[in-house]
Amino acid sequence: MIVGLNTWFSDIIFTSAFPDLELVSDQNWERLELWAGERSIFSVYLCANENGLIYLTDLGQVMEQYMIENRLPFASFSLRESPERPEDPFRRDFVAVFSSYFWDDYAESFIAQNFLTTLSAKQISSSAYDMVAFISKKGENITVRHHVVFYADGILGTMDWENEGIEEKDIAQHDINVSAMNYEAEIQESYPDKEIKLLSLSVSVGPRNITYYVIDRKNLTQMFFINAFNVFELFEIQGVTTAKTTVERDTAVINRRETFYDRTIEKKYEVQTSALSSPVKDWVEQFLFSPLVKMFDPDADSIDEMTEVLITESACEISNSNTELGKVKFTWKYADVYPRLNSIDRETKDLFSQQFEFQFK
Repeated sequence: MIVGLNTWFSDIIFTSAFPDLELVSDQNWERLELWAGERSIFSVYLCANENGLIYLTDLGQVMEQYMIENRLPFASFSLRESPERPEDPFRRDFVAVFSSYFWDDYAESFIAQNFLTTLSAKQISSSAYDMVAFISKKGENITVRHHVVFYADGILGTMDWENEGIEEKDIAQHDINVSAMNYEAEIQESYPDKEIKLLSLSVSVGPRNITYYVIDRKNLTQMFFINAFNVFELFEIQGVTTAKTTVERDTAVINRRETFYDRTIEKKYEVQTSALSSPVKDWVEQFLFSPLVKMFDPDADSIDEMTEVLITESACEISNSNTELGKVKFTWKYADVYPRLNSIDRETKDLFSQQFEFQFK
């Protein structure tokens, strides 16, 4: 049976920081199980060495796979011996927070001070929305505070409001829907008959804070991706997109006539981003590394209903030179086998109302 655990780790720990375990046994071999809630998700037989020591490695990857399959940013786990002895059984309970990157901070202090994103400031277009996730512990004040800066008929103004709450569960995940349109509607109620233009909006829960700068730009690439904490996050960045279509087909001669067969068509989109700030560069890397990316669709009822896309190629070369701008190039395509036609691109609205501009003046 297991008589001791020589490896120390925190009760709340990042999966990327989970250590290899050294256990002490008085038997030649042991059967260990990893439980998630009330279900065993992993078991292994391990032999003890001549000193009665057993080593269990790469358990963090097992936990990550479980959380990926169940779309969880954290989970409660229990490491147990099997079968459990009736008196004083070995059991180590802990909470693992998903992280595909290594962090210098402890997980418990990180989740208490940060949303589940690596950015403290982002841009968001007036038609988009984002999901801001955070983890809270029992008894924590989870009041959500909102602060917006806007123009009302050209006059600068601000508004603040909050939604009070206290965490009742031992540990829980919360998602805040950040929509520029919803914030504008909230302001419009207090400023009727005035033209509202959002400039920025901030959301905070305790020490956690994130600010969005509202933009109205063209050539935006808008997607949702699974970030480093296994939660969906809006990816919205300005850049130039080039559509590339590749048509392949073989030929054969039948009855003295040449004909095509095995026709395939592949359409890819190459995106060259504009200049990026240093924090955004690391964030874009998460997007390129993401296991799941969805094309943003404002008409979809949920992110799950949005169309999946694949990041097929990427080049992310970042320099610390003061004379070079950081840019990222990547290529994506729809996960569907068939090429897609965008119904919006086929609309003829305002086709003849655009003002003509001379090429040379």
